[in-house]
Amino acid sequence: MRIHHHVSILLFVAIAGAIGLAVAVGVSLGTIERAARESGIAAGQYEHVERFVGDGRELLDMIDTLTLDSSEASFAIVHRSLERAESDLARLAQVSMLEEVLAVRDALDIVEEMIQQSSLVSISRAAGVLELGELQQFRRRVAIYVQHLEQVRDGAKVAATAREGRLRLRRKIVMLFIGLICILYLALIERVRRWTTRRLIDPVQKLAEAAIRSMEGAEAFPGLEQGSAEELDTLARVLSSSADTIRAKDREQEHLEKEVAVRRRAEKQLRHAAFHDNLTGLCNRDLLLDRIEQCMERSRRKGDYWFAILFLDIDRFKEVNDSRGHLVGDQLLTAIADRLQSCLRGTDSLSRMDDNTIARIGGDEFVMLLDGIKERSDASVVAGRVQKVLAEPFRLHDQEVFITASIGIAFCEIDCEKADHLLQDADTAMYCAKAAGKARHEVFTKGMRDKAMARRQLGDDLRRAVELQEFRVAYQPIISLKTGRLSGFEALVRWQHPQRGEMAAVDFIDRAEETALIVQLGEWVVEEACRQLRSWQEEVEGGRELSVSVNLSKRQVGEQGLVEAVERVLRSTGIRGSDLKLEITESVIMENPDSIAGVLERLKQLGVEIHMDNFGTGYSSLSYLHRFPLDLVKIDRAFMSTKSPEHNYTDVIQTVVAMAHILNMRVTVQGVQTQEQVEQMIALGCDYAQGYFFSMPLDAAAAGRIIVTQPGWLESAA
Repeated sequence: MRIHHHVSILLFVAIAGAIGLAVAVGVSLGTIERAARESGIAAGQYEHVERFVGDGRELLDMIDTLTLDSSEASFAIVHRSLERAESDLARLAQVSMLEEVLAVRDALDIVEEMIQQSSLVSISRAAGVLELGELQQFRRRVAIYVQHLEQVRDGAKVAATAREGRLRLRRKIVMLFIGLICILYLALIERVRRWTTRRLIDPVQKLAEAAIRSMEGAEAFPGLEQGSAEELDTLARVLSSSADTIRAKDREQEHLEKEVAVRRRAEKQLRHAAFHDNLTGLCNRDLLLDRIEQCMERSRRKGDYWFAILFLDIDRFKEVNDSRGHLVGDQLLTAIADRLQSCLRGTDSLSRMDDNTIARIGGDEFVMLLDGIKERSDASVVAGRVQKVLAEPFRLHDQEVFITASIGIAFCEIDCEKADHLLQDADTAMYCAKAAGKARHEVFTKGMRDKAMARRQLGDDLRRAVELQEFRVAYQPIISLKTGRLSGFEALVRWQHPQRGEMAAVDFIDRAEETALIVQLGEWVVEEACRQLRSWQEEVEGGRELSVSVNLSKRQVGEQGLVEAVERVLRSTGIRGSDLKLEITESVIMENPDSIAGVLERLKQLGVEIHMDNFGTGYSSLSYLHRFPLDLVKIDRAFMSTKSPEHNYTDVIQTVVAMAHILNMRVTVQGVQTQEQVEQMIALGCDYAQGYFFSMPLDAAAAGRIIVTQPGWLESAA
């Protein structure tokens, strides 16, 4: 017989037994359900009758209180109670299961008589002819009514008890019946199991033993018993090839295990890349913040636990990266990372490599997490060590590179709730160190936070001011010292702050530079100044020969589209290129001279003049002047404001003028405030001058009036 025939028999036996058991259980449960329903109805009827008895007794008590002097309302209440009892008894009499139906009907007849009698009593009471005997007879009828109700209640109780007994008996019978059916079903299953074991399981066991011998090296298989399933014969024939299949699976398993190992290594590398810097191998920002959070949690648990964050920014790194190439810059960052790690490999108790973290979170920004320092001063000791180590020269591609670092230090305070807030505090302290002269370290204070918040607020206000156009341009006259006439104006941006009033450029230009808003603002100033100049040239007498000077910031000069923006402004306003003078500081030129020279040459091709502003305050390298297409040098106002017997820069100014003239450049002196200074600058050969002696910065209308009037500045100076 084939295996599926055996299975069919098993399924038939199982299904038939299950159906029989289900039918038996269903019939039994139906019997129990009917008995339970009858028992519940009987119990409910008993409760109803019990309530009727209680109502009847209350009615009897109520009638006992009636006298010949009782009010008509009292008799009316009794009458309504009788009518309600009549309605309830009528419904009870309709229930077929109640065995005392006749008693209920007798009580109903009595109630009907009592209702009629109650009506007569009420009429007599209303007429004032009610007698005591009539009232007593009415009470006796109510007492008989209560007796009938008690008889009905007793019968209902007996009926409920009897049905409850029948329910318990049926439950016992059903449990015995179901138990007997289950025993028979289990016996049948056991019989089928033995038959299955003899016909199927035993041959399979023998076949399994043969397979084991085959795996051990045996090549032949013993024959199976006659009458076994045909599929087992087929299985025996196939078993001889199973060993080769298993060995092939083993080889596949080994291959899969190798693939899993490779994937695990790749996942490990991905996890490492997700939390480490690709260039230096140090921790990245995410891993750093996680470890700072762990330190903060330890600090909350332990009152004597200290840790510190050192935020490092490499001074002059951009200059090195731009001048010597990104490859050298990357090598420098890697070398810096190695030296920082060496600072934490000392044998002192300040810092151990196992407890501390070094991370690179930006281009040239590094963070050192000192975990478990003993005193706050330990952080300053480590900072000093770092600065000393980084100050030593780096040898890269046979070149020596010198750098310094500005470091901000922050400690975990009670009010610090998040890791990034603490990191921001250290960043703020680092910027304070840079502002104080670089190559130093500063410890964060709450005053620094206030200043940083003020700077952030200033940046937010700047963005809003750019969107709402809260800026205006003031114009300071530039006077020719040879003719005494107005030569042009320097355009100076002013900010009309809604709360702080008018602000000069010195109060916000650095923040605009940091936020990159200077690019958009600078383009607007150039366009506004050129538009105003065009208006003067067309509408004001004497304005055709004027020019306007506009300052360019370091970020503007570094922008790719500067030349295109200037060309667009010249084209839209219609002024000549020679009427626009663009001023840049010598520090901008010296930071990246090669790229700046190309930008200046392209501007010169537009006809624009290039002026060097504030000469003398930066590098003051006269040898560099000839390398750039400069038309004019502006001597810084500091040489005017500090002129005194102790600080007389006449020789310096004379040297600058002589050198500039040799290089075919003109000279403007700034900050002129007295007639004496005007006469002296004329004697030294300066070409132009500007300062409060001539005029403070003016709005466009006031500047237009000066163009018309042409005050005699040099005559008054003479």
